[in-house]
Amino acid sequence: MRDSLKTAVKDTIILECHLPCSASGIGSSCLSISSPQADSCFSHTSNTKLSHIIYNGIVEFAINQYKIDYNALDLEQRQTIARRIKYSSTGTQTEKLKHGFYGEVLLDLILRCHLNTDVLIARGYFYSVLEDSEPKGFDVFHLLERNNELELWFGEAKFHATYRTAIKQVLEKIHTSLSDGYVSKNLIALIDWDDKISTPNSHLSNLLSAWEANPDINLATEMKIRNISLVYPVFIAYEKTDKMNYHNNIKSCIDYIEEQTKKLNITIPATFDYRISFIFLPVDEVKKVKETVIEWIENQEPLMP
Repeated sequence: MRDSLKTAVKDTIILECHLPCSASGIGSSCLSISSPQADSCFSHTSNTKLSHIIYNGIVEFAINQYKIDYNALDLEQRQTIARRIKYSSTGTQTEKLKHGFYGEVLLDLILRCHLNTDVLIARGYFYSVLEDSEPKGFDVFHLLERNNELELWFGEAKFHATYRTAIKQVLEKIHTSLSDGYVSKNLIALIDWDDKISTPNSHLSNLLSAWEANPDINLATEMKIRNISLVYPVFIAYEKTDKMNYHNNIKSCIDYIEEQTKKLNITIPATFDYRISFIFLPVDEVKKVKETVIEWIENQEPLMP
């Protein structure tokens, strides 16, 4: 990642607290498992800066950095937008505002710059120009190795005007997202993109090689045997409901997660080791942030070096 982009991210997105937070009295979400990764709550310094890092983060979100020609970034940006994310300049403004890459780019940047994960494979490789739909599977594919154990950070990103819409969309499919079958399919898909792997890892390579040698093995069981766990970071960016009190915005999310978990009677079917971790970012004006990104895309605004 460009040093300039990393600096911009840290200047724009500020860590406010982890949950549970004794100062605010807000606990973790009822779905989160705090060890070793707690829920994280962030703020941002301005709408324009937030748009700026989203726009500049598209290339490195969509393409593995060793494939990027940093001497021709503006050309790379135009090619990326045409080939690696769902975006059409001929679409309506409403259609452009609904695209998923805004939140996905932010999650990618936060994981890299604040949570120190490594990118496993850039998300743009999963987009098909012919299908012209949002890429299937998890929204980010990162990893982190600690204590000689591998954590696969396969995450979900939502960036909506209301936290209720964002949270509800995640919770309505969480039983699928954290199922043995869904995770196995995402792992198998990585085999087709092995030449695009950005961060090689022996634990993961051995797991995928074992499946290639015997596609009848249960990948979820193999993950458990090999001490490979899944961290499911759920990024919720939404418009502030309380402009004056930051923590009230977070509490609303925590309360709604509990309410919906009970209402939907959520159970997680995964047999592998998993941890859910929420990342919250209340935003001043969601629509304005996205509109600025659209404007810069349309005008082919130069990227930071």
